Amino acid sequence: MANCTVIPVPALSDNYMYLIVDKETKQAAAVDPVDIDAIQKAAADNEATIDTILTTHNHWDHSGGNLKLVKAVSTIDRVYGGIGDDVPGCTHEVGDGDTFTIGTNTTVKVLFTPCHTPGHVCYHVDDAHVFTGDTMFVSGAGNFNTGTPAQMTEAFDKILSLPESTNVWVGHEYTAKNCAFACFCEPNNEELKKRLEWAKGQGSIHSGGKGTVPSTIAMEKACNPFARIDQMSVMEFFGPCDDRSERMRLVRKGKDDWGKMS
Repeated sequence: MANCTVIPVPALSDNYMYLIVDKETKQAAAVDPVDIDAIQKAAADNEATIDTILTTHNHWDHSGGNLKLVKAVSTIDRVYGGIGDDVPGCTHEVGDGDTFTIGTNTTVKVLFTPCHTPGHVCYHVDDAHVFTGDTMFVSGAGNFNTGTPAQMTEAFDKILSLPESTNVWVGHEYTAKNCAFACFCEPNNEELKKRLEWAKGQGSIHSGGKGTVPSTIAMEKACNPFARIDQMSVMEFFGPCDDRSERMRLVRKGKDDWGKMS
């Protein structure tokens, strides 16, 4: 039985914030609450009390609301962020395998996934949800920035090791464009073509559509080229390569080059 409810809350032009509400206590965690008015409204609408902030990484569009929200909501006494990520207002720096709870029953386990930022983390919640920030997107991956392909490969391996039914809640609504690249990468994959049409039909929650969250681990294994670097059809895209980190680099380069053309 699920111990929590997840409410996606759109922010800025394509960001996702989330409210995780412990069902028994109505205590809640705000994930990457850059728009403090919208996240407070979501809490009020769901009769929840925010006492925790979960920050996936330090970029302003994810952490920029932390200090303002702490000031506005007196019940917040915990702000989590990754070790070495310099998250604003952080009271608890966390690393791989650290655990804590939201309310009474909602468990949280940290996955340390540095690459996009030096201390990026994902949060595995209630053994049923993973909040991936800008590491994994629906059918995509975040920019490596100062990180390495090996780091992103390790991060994806951690996330993809979760049960296939796990809900994947991402940091941005980039799905339609990501699916278009996936089709470019694997032009003979009919599942990807269906996924692209589905994403187009869903639209963006930011502009009145339904949005595309959550995905699942199973769906990412089937439709995310960065999760499919071991599949022959993806390897055909960038040529023979035995090194998995190099495959990750080549898919990233392929996506970046495709983005410049499209």
